[in-house]
Amino acid sequence: MHKDRGTCTGICKEFKVRKPRDGSSRYLSGQVRCQICGVFMLREACHDREDKPATDETVDLYCNCCNCMVRSRPRNKPGSKSKKTPEEEYNELKKKY
Repeated sequence: MHKDRGTCTGICKEFKVRKPRDGSSRYLSGQVRCQICGVFMLREACHDREDKPATDETVDLYCNCCNCMVRSRPRNKPGSKSKKTPEEEYNELKKKY
């Protein structure tokens, strides 16, 4: 394991990628995000726990720049918020019980 975690060394700038033009999600197109560096990059710019290059099957990915875990899935799903008003939700729950 690395001793120095959490400081961006600037290596990530060469791995920075742009948003897909087809309008699909960055995560669906195989991009990951480092929260420390604030950069979206491809999986090839990461390594696993044993410092081996990341593959498609690698689950835990770490940034090559700051050695912190990167996010490979969105924090929330689009459309997961309820479009009902609180009153409608309350009435719906009331009917169930």
